[in-house]
Amino acid sequence: MGFAGGVWIQQLVVVLADVPSAAALRAYEDLAVDDGLREGIGSVAVRRPAPHLADAAMSAVHDLEAAGLRPLRIVTGDWVTLADIASRIGRSREIVRLWSVGRQGPGGFPPPLNPGCDTSFYSWAEVGLWLRRRMGYELPDDEPVLVAINLALQLRRLMPRLSHPDAIHALLDG
Repeated sequence: MGFAGGVWIQQLVVVLADVPSAAALRAYEDLAVDDGLREGIGSVAVRRPAPHLADAAMSAVHDLEAAGLRPLRIVTGDWVTLADIASRIGRSREIVRLWSVGRQGPGGFPPPLNPGCDTSFYSWAEVGLWLRRRMGYELPDDEPVLVAINLALQLRRLMPRLSHPDAIHALLDG
């Protein structure tokens, strides 16, 4: 994110179902084919003026869909390993591992997103909240808007395949 000419410039990367052509994006001057991800994975770098990240993300998704592309998710950096967490807060991987298994710290460390796998991934949004509330870390409280947008994009893709979508609607309605 940056500030230019009195307007916030939001920056993000959107992962697509297909590799886009530059021609597909020609109508949008703030969208560009991103070559930062692995070859064969389509992604678009977005630099868009908007007061909030959510506004930039949603308008980019709508513009990409209007261009005939299928946005899958926005790169968030939310899935992290214990080593990633340690690196972000300047602590050892071992102390973070001890927190995660309850042998050190106040307990209640967020569970992995993929329990039972050899490499565990955690939600940085959840871990950051735990670090602030339980450990007193002064970390930025980033609104998990991109995580929520990614869940919405995934839900949109999955709804046509669900045999009982009413259960999902009921859960969302509260």
